[in-house]
Amino acid sequence: MNIEIEMLAATAGLLLLMTLIQGTRNVLLLGLSTAAGNQHNIAAWTGWNDRLNRAIDNLKEAIVIFMPLTIAVQLLGLSNETTALGAQIFVAARIVHVIVYTLGVPWIRTVAWTAGVVGIIFAASPLVA
Repeated sequence: MNIEIEMLAATAGLLLLMTLIQGTRNVLLLGLSTAAGNQHNIAAWTGWNDRLNRAIDNLKEAIVIFMPLTIAVQLLGLSNETTALGAQIFVAARIVHVIVYTLGVPWIRTVAWTAGVVGIIFAASPLVA
């Protein structure tokens, strides 16, 4: 398995971890019966709880872009040092992004998001060459 696919798996693992944190939070704050229900009549999340939800949504959006490009690079045999570096930059940036987004650190969040986009561009570069 090449580094790009390993980084894709790491991103999926990060998404799983964040979803587990979100689910645990729901049980702790809402109670098991409400968390296990449809959650239609709960108050809107605020503060770090809202930021956690938005960080997860943002990670979902990023992985939807990163995944097909990574798989295409793998299937077409286009993996190289640049694509590997791009995948690593993407994962590192997404880890930082989800942490600082949840904590509410605006400028670092934006830098991390931008680094993630640069990582995607590097990882997908052979597809447009």
